[in-house]
Amino acid sequence: MDNEIPKCPNCDSSEHVALINTNQKIGTAVGGVAGGAAGYWGASSGAVTGATIGSVVPVVGTGIGILAGGLAGALAGFFAGSAVGNQVGEHIDRHIISEWRCNQCGTEFET
Repeated sequence: MDNEIPKCPNCDSSEHVALINTNQKIGTAVGGVAGGAAGYWGASSGAVTGATIGSVVPVVGTGIGILAGGLAGALAGFFAGSAVGNQVGEHIDRHIISEWRCNQCGTEFET
């Protein structure tokens, strides 16, 4: 089984065993930053379009259009990148590194 939780070698319990998910956290952060940057750069054309549409209202509309277009692209890219990075990091933690911690006795072990 893919999601089976191993038993602690010290206290022989699987009830308090948790995956040490360092790479999942790193993957989420790196994916979010990369996705946000890519989303912002990709949305720069959307920002120009937003500025053009916003120029109906001089000065204020152009600025708001640029911000809205760039921010929307950056946020969408950030969330997409975070989700992908999270999944990749979890896969690395669970299937490649496979380090577990028993929160009852504090033992760290590999499977």
